[in-house]
Amino acid sequence: MTAIGTKAAPASKRAASSLFAALGFGLSGAAFTLGMLLLARTLPVEAYGRVTLSVALFNIFGLLTPLGLDQLFLRGPVRAGRTLLLFLILSGLAMGGAVALAVDAMGGLRPHEAGLTALAIAGGGVVATSSTALRARQWPHAAMMLATSASFVLMLAGGLSVLLASRDPLLPLTILAGGNLLFAVVGWVLLRRSPQSPAAVSPFARWREALSMLGLVALGTLSLQIERIVIPIPLGLKELALFGVLASVAIFPFRLLASGVAFTLAPRLSAASRDRRRGIVLAEAKPLLAVTIVGTAALAAFGPWIASIVTGGLYAVDTPLILAACANGAGKVALAFPRAMLIADGSHRDLMLLNAWGMAGLALTVCGALAGASEGITGLLWGATLGGAIPTMFTLKLAWARLERDSRS
Repeated sequence: MTAIGTKAAPASKRAASSLFAALGFGLSGAAFTLGMLLLARTLPVEAYGRVTLSVALFNIFGLLTPLGLDQLFLRGPVRAGRTLLLFLILSGLAMGGAVALAVDAMGGLRPHEAGLTALAIAGGGVVATSSTALRARQWPHAAMMLATSASFVLMLAGGLSVLLASRDPLLPLTILAGGNLLFAVVGWVLLRRSPQSPAAVSPFARWREALSMLGLVALGTLSLQIERIVIPIPLGLKELALFGVLASVAIFPFRLLASGVAFTLAPRLSAASRDRRRGIVLAEAKPLLAVTIVGTAALAAFGPWIASIVTGGLYAVDTPLILAACANGAGKVALAFPRAMLIADGSHRDLMLLNAWGMAGLALTVCGALAGASEGITGLLWGATLGGAIPTMFTLKLAWARLERDSRS
């Protein structure tokens, strides 16, 4: 369905946006990888493990603080005013504070580290909302800048840690928090300057729809970060630190592909006529499949060498572990397709079913990860991947059936 008050972009512009998204997320991925590997090189192993945990918590809860209201911009014109900003600030502080108290009580982070993580989460919610709204309002460059800002902040944090020879995790976490608060201000200023449709409605008038969208966002972010949360339970912080290096080398490239699908596919499907939507999905999927195959081969060949060189030999990443990571990443790319397809065109019932399958997939992923943990981090990754594979297939079937019904109507 095309958003009210918006116009479908010409085909050439939509294609350019896809290429732009691929380039933007590619640069973002390089920045994230470099930043995390530089931190791995300079920080003690357990300190790096805590930074990895902080980044995972930020990536999850920074996207959850809007409580689904940000996703409403993708389904129709929504008003962005002071009430929404106040809500985002209060929600971010409340959620960030709750996360900080919980992780401090469990001993995962020290008090100052937990506090900085809370501030990063609060800023991240405003950044995420501004980015999504600007994407819906056809400001792709500003939206991309905000969507990738945290990766470049992490690169700055890693570079300064190496330059100053700092072994204290407070430096990168302070930069992460400060950078996100800065981009929160920039993002909201840009959003207020973007054109707003006269038909825009208050997001709070559509809170039931927002709750369904919140479920999708929560499941999507948790599915991307679940391994970081599960690993310390059976394996400990040292293995989490190893996973941080592995994710930077072998998993994050696939997360970029998944982010590219989320960034481009939903708006393209919303703007397209019903009979063209299946063709758009296939046109997105075929090159991604080729990139996944070639990328896996390249990472298996060069990934262990890259990890050893950049971290000074501190972390040993072998080829079987790289292959497990690539399979895990490919599963996340596959999961991004049905989410984008149903966010763009799914009914309320479709969204509820997608949420249900997502919860089942998350539970099976955790069970598979814990079952495979007896074989170390390699077994944990294979268990997580296989656990989430069946629900992903069912959600793909659901989303494709929706496109088939639309093409016939």
